[in-house]
Amino acid sequence: MLGRPPILLLWCCAVAGCYIYRPLAAPQPEPATYLAVTLTEAGSEDLARYIGPDVRVVRGRFQSTSERGLTVSVSQVELRRGDVLSWQGESVVVPRAFVASLEERRVSRGRIVLLAGGSIIALLASYQAFGSAGGGVPAPAGPGMPR
Repeated sequence: MLGRPPILLLWCCAVAGCYIYRPLAAPQPEPATYLAVTLTEAGSEDLARYIGPDVRVVRGRFQSTSERGLTVSVSQVELRRGDVLSWQGESVVVPRAFVASLEERRVSRGRIVLLAGGSIIALLASYQAFGSAGGGVPAPAGPGMPR
């Protein structure tokens, strides 16, 4: 039987999949908003010396906007061939001219409802299959306490 840490880890992974990216709702993102910045072809080439070659998407927390562009604390970059590389929060300035699209990460209500519903069904099925017993061994039946 699985212990609590593996179940908790599995649940956390499921919750992590409950995010979607949507086009930015406001013209200016709020600081600390988690963004996905899709680069233009020229942007990918020009920023290669800072973020690496063939980067298609830069993901991270929005920090600020200046005349130079958007400053992002980068957590990941996605390459054109689909590989995803992790970063440690380094700040990168992405000029607006190099931004093909800008999306913000949001919680997917539909996925949360599916996860919650699935969790409740699994809990009820486990309860029905195993009962409310704590998994202990029943006491032996007999005439009394052994001496």
